[in-house]
Amino acid sequence: MIEVEKLPDLAPPYEILELEPGKEYRFTVAGYEVGKMTIVPRKYPSTGQKTVVAVRIHVPQREKPAFPHYWDITPARLVYQLIGMLTAQRPEGRIIAITRDQPGTAAHFSVKFL
Repeated sequence: MIEVEKLPDLAPPYEILELEPGKEYRFTVAGYEVGKMTIVPRKYPSTGQKTVVAVRIHVPQREKPAFPHYWDITPARLVYQLIGMLTAQRPEGRIIAITRDQPGTAAHFSVKFL
């Protein structure tokens, strides 16, 4: 388990990748960071702020022309899948595909390098 408090803060601006169920998202990994960020959960805003582990995946400007040229990923299941994949092999220059199966906190993710 990753200790959130020991991770570096990811610098703003935040660019949260909103994954729609059933839609595949593909992008080329130009680099990545693992860190923490403080968010307000959209589904439960009354719970207040929450500090979470996040993966920031940098992508080429041609794939995401608008600044910033990265995606911040925060769903815990997906974060831990990505950390395992990104640290196990050299991901730079590879295309990653992510698909979410359903909305909400019970979602699972399919993640693969193409």
